[in-house]
Amino acid sequence: MMVLSAAPKASIKLNRHCQRLFGCVTRPSRQLRSLQMFLTPFAACKPLRDLAASEVLSHGLSGAHYPAVWRFSVIALYYQLTVSTDPYPVKLHYDKSHDQVWLLSWGDMEKNFPTLQVINQASGRVSHHTVHTQPVGRRFDRVEDFFIPASSLIANHVRFGLILHKNEPVLHKINLETTSYVKNISLWEYNCIPSSVAYTHLGGYYFINCKADSTGATQPQVILDSVTDSVIGQNRDITGTPYVSPDGRYLVTVDDGDGLMRIQRVSERGEIQEPFDIHTNLHLSDLAFQRSFTEVHQYNVFGSSGRQTDVLFVELSSGKVKMIKSLKEATKSFDWPWSNKNRVMVGSGLFGQYLVTPSRESVFILDGRLNKLNCEIMDVLKGNVVVWVGDS
Repeated sequence: MMVLSAAPKASIKLNRHCQRLFGCVTRPSRQLRSLQMFLTPFAACKPLRDLAASEVLSHGLSGAHYPAVWRFSVIALYYQLTVSTDPYPVKLHYDKSHDQVWLLSWGDMEKNFPTLQVINQASGRVSHHTVHTQPVGRRFDRVEDFFIPASSLIANHVRFGLILHKNEPVLHKINLETTSYVKNISLWEYNCIPSSVAYTHLGGYYFINCKADSTGATQPQVILDSVTDSVIGQNRDITGTPYVSPDGRYLVTVDDGDGLMRIQRVSERGEIQEPFDIHTNLHLSDLAFQRSFTEVHQYNVFGSSGRQTDVLFVELSSGKVKMIKSLKEATKSFDWPWSNKNRVMVGSGLFGQYLVTPSRESVFILDGRLNKLNCEIMDVLKGNVVVWVGDS
């Protein structure tokens, strides 16, 4: 695991014996074991200053980026290097299918000059550099965000991604192999400016969350067929940020405005079921899925709160709800301008047991098997960027 922090130092640093990492944490209730786990404020020897965000690059390769100094640092188990980027890099995504890192930069704090870049052969020991997506470049790109479906045991190769442009009711389909645009998919008929996307291989559906209009009204999610690139229609009255479980069988939507978590099952034939609702006042910041240790082929979901100190646990098969208490205060939203997720929740992979969520000055490890707090790692300031590498 790697946690990127703005603290000048942390109580635990990277060392060559990664399995020793959690022997140093405070109040452990259970020993964690992993051959590839990292905690760092940047490699053990180089303190962090002001980081934005980061996601896993996989194959033992992890990354951090510095918005103000325009570079992306690659941290591996045995070596470290730096890759120059466009100004203010704010989002990374590792596409395992093509061994690529996709990088979104803002250009400045006001997002006036956004660009999208790609790093090829990301896990290889080669001279890494960025290339701009084609045919757009730093002068014409209006990119606001991008979405690349995660590979899984069932859908292990991803051919296309989607790019979201600022204030445009359009999705831009992109070929991940050539990094070039394929076509535009209009959402104009549904008055939908996309803000976030989720995908299930069951039926091949994209679920698109629409931004609120000038009056504050929100449109229901739009469902897109990934094979025909045609809009099927709206997802009932479901509004909010969509998340899909790794097996594609559950669509979980968080509507913070109404304080709702809405859960829908997706059948093997791609039939989207009626939702069942869970009301919460936690102001959920992020969700992570965890396979069930009591039921075969089932998942649970953990939700972090951006304002409170509790974690929401939901057993998806039954709707059973539990609160995990005694976490600490999250980083304030105004102290985390890089995204609207001021407290992330990150799982440890398809077969992992543990999850990570930060507070303002520490990081908490949750036990997904026992559904409770496992331990706290102290003195990690604003550690809101977490990367798991390997299995826990």
